Amino acid sequence: MDEQAFNAAVGRRIRAARQRAELTQELLARQAGLSRGSITNMESGTQVPPPYRLARIAAALHVEPADLLPPLGQGGQVGDLPEHLAAEVASVLSAAEKMRVDDGQS
Repeated sequence: MDEQAFNAAVGRRIRAARQRAELTQELLARQAGLSRGSITNMESGTQVPPPYRLARIAAALHVEPADLLPPLGQGGQVGDLPEHLAAEVASVLSAAEKMRVDDGQS
């Protein structure tokens, strides 16, 4: 999966979670402390949320940050993503796992 495909997949997952939560882009933006334009751009795959914003969006949607990321490749690899994106994905997944452990869910 290349960077553009990854960004588009994240956007689709954000949109699907927002629709399941029955939130408008405007309401999600307010709850996550972002602009509606940012949510629109993220959902279209033209703007990539950094890990902190991804976590805020996930919290507003009542999902785990990892739920907004596309599946990893075999063996926990991130396919052919650029190194900086692979590191960010790993960071979000690690933080989500730590939150689960800290909350006693693991």
